[in-house]
Amino acid sequence: MPTNDRLARIAERLTPELVELRKQLHQHPELAFEEHETAKAVTAFLGKLKIPFRTGIGKTGVVALLEGALPGPTIGIRADMDALPIHEQTGLAFASKVRGKMHACGHDVHTVIALGVAAALAELKDALRGKVKFIFQPAEETLSGARAMIADGALEDPKMDLILGYHNWPAVPAGKVGYNAEAVMSSADAFDITLEGRDGHGAHPHLAVDALAAGAYLVAQLQSVVSREVKPISPAVLTIGEFHAGTARNIIAGTARLKGIVRTMEPGLSEKIEAAVRRMLDGIRTGMRVDYELKWDRVAPALRNNREVLAKLLASARATLGEDNVLELPEPSMGSEDFAWFADRIPAAHLRIGSKIDGLDTAIHRANYDCNELAIPVGVKVLARAALDLSDST
Repeated sequence: MPTNDRLARIAERLTPELVELRKQLHQHPELAFEEHETAKAVTAFLGKLKIPFRTGIGKTGVVALLEGALPGPTIGIRADMDALPIHEQTGLAFASKVRGKMHACGHDVHTVIALGVAAALAELKDALRGKVKFIFQPAEETLSGARAMIADGALEDPKMDLILGYHNWPAVPAGKVGYNAEAVMSSADAFDITLEGRDGHGAHPHLAVDALAAGAYLVAQLQSVVSREVKPISPAVLTIGEFHAGTARNIIAGTARLKGIVRTMEPGLSEKIEAAVRRMLDGIRTGMRVDYELKWDRVAPALRNNREVLAKLLASARATLGEDNVLELPEPSMGSEDFAWFADRIPAAHLRIGSKIDGLDTAIHRANYDCNELAIPVGVKVLARAALDLSDST
C-alpha cells in the first residue's frame, strides 16, 4: 500500500483518540515549568506505544526516541506543551477548568500532533530509517524551555541531524499548511531597568530626585530608537510593557522599574538597539540625576529555516496534501519562538498548520481562541510523511 494511503488510514483511526486527549489537556492547562500532568499524559501515551522516553529534561520536558527498522539519521520533532495566564472566554464544552489559565496558543494541539506522529511512525517502523527523537518542551511561552532542555542534554544521546518544528496558525485555512521561505519569527531580547532617585514630599520636589519623571521621559525617548536609529526596511519593535513607580499621590517616587522587550530579524540589530538604550540611560542619569541598572537578556534568536530541510519538508507536505494546500506566507511574524534555539544549532524547518475556524474572529493569545481540530490529522500526516522522507534522503 502506498505511504500516503497507509498514513491516511492510520491518521483517521488515531484522530478520535487524539482529539479526546487534546480536550483533556485543554481543560487542565499548565503554565511554564508546571506541565507535570501534561508530561504524565505524554508518557502514558508513549508507554502504550512502547516508545522509550526520559522525563525531567528541562524540569518538566520529555524526550522520546523511536528507532526505525533500518539504519539512518536521527530526526527531531519538537512540540511545546505550556499554556498561558489568560482566563478562557470561549464557551466551549471542554473549556479550561483552571481559572486564569488557558491553552490560548494551541500547545495542547501541538502535543497531540507529536504523539500522533509517534503512533503513526511506530506502525510504519518497517519503512523508517534511523531514529526519530520527539521533544516535548515546557515553557515556550516564556521563551525559556528550549534553553532549559538543551542545558539538560536534549541535543545529545543521540545527536540530531535535523529537527522539525510547527505551530498551528489561525490565519491559514484548516486543511492547508503555510511556510516562510527563510525568516519565520523575530528574535527577542528582554530587558529590565531600575531607576534610583530619592523619594520625598510632593510639596518639596527640590529635595527629591524624581525617578517616576525620569522613567516617563525615558519611555518617550526610547520610542525614537526604532524610528530614528533603525533602517525603515529593517523590522524592529521596542516595547515597554511594564512601568511601576510611586506609593502615594503626595510622595515623589525614589524608584521606578520598567520592563520591556525588543524584537528584530537582522543579525546584530538587537545589539545596536541595546547600545542605544544604554546611551539614553546615561543621558537620563546625567540630565535627571538618577542612577540606573539595566539587565538585558537575549531570550531567543530569530527563527530561520534551513533551505535544504525546508525544501524536503515542503516536498513531503505537497505529496501529502497537494500543491494547492501548501501556501507560502506573505511575511514572517514579529512574534518570537524559542524553537529558534534548536534551529540555531541544528538544521531546522518550521511549518504553519492551518487552524482557522470559519466564522470565528480570533488569533493566538486571545481569550476566545480555539483551534480547528482538523489541524491534528493534517499535522500527523504531514510530519510523519516528512520524517519518513527525510530519513530516506538525509
